[in-house]
Amino acid sequence: MSVYGPSGSGKTYFVAFILTERARLRGTHAVVVATKKADKTLVEAGWPIIKDWPPDYDQHQVIWWVPGGLSAEQQMEQQAQLRVVMHTLWKPDANKVVAWDELTYVCTDLGLGTPVTTYYREGRGMGITNVAAMQRPSGVPRFVHSEVGWTVSFHIKDEDDRNRVAEVLGDRRYFREVIKSLNREQHQFVLKRELTGECFISSLPGTRPTLPPAKDQPGNQPGTSNYMS
Repeated sequence: MSVYGPSGSGKTYFVAFILTERARLRGTHAVVVATKKADKTLVEAGWPIIKDWPPDYDQHQVIWWVPGGLSAEQQMEQQAQLRVVMHTLWKPDANKVVAWDELTYVCTDLGLGTPVTTYYREGRGMGITNVAAMQRPSGVPRFVHSEVGWTVSFHIKDEDDRNRVAEVLGDRRYFREVIKSLNREQHQFVLKRELTGECFISSLPGTRPTLPPAKDQPGNQPGTSNYMS
């Protein structure tokens, strides 16, 4: 899934919401890769936030958060740590969701576009599902737009970005008007299922779901962790 929207549109809330619902219903193992200095929406998601990797054996849904900085040294350290996480997750039958909270930053500022491309090109065969949130469609590999099952867009003010996302959705002329019409105050979004071409307009609910304890999630057994290398 790729989720597009400017800062404050609701895309981080949306990703946290759908992943929490999936974990609640299926016990899906997931990690949110967070690189911002601060993000109140992620903090309020209610997921365990960790800095050291890997998570504990009973932590099946986590936010891995190593805040970056403006200096070259800080970004180099952040890049090195993220490379370790990506390497550890990359294994056959991984069976997990990897959610990139701001994929453009990972690809451009941290220079990790090549391994991200591998995640998208070969991730399905490894059992990895990618969920990416980004402010605009530029600065990321084309696989991020093409190798997805679901595409989501919130209201986009910038005309060039709106046209590009409309192209990703499949009909530039039609979808640029749909995206323009979305109510930002209500956090409306358009969602398209690529397999069938079905499209929906909806808005974010005001009440979040919560993660049940790991032992109560479907399919989870204590004593193992498929985050481990």
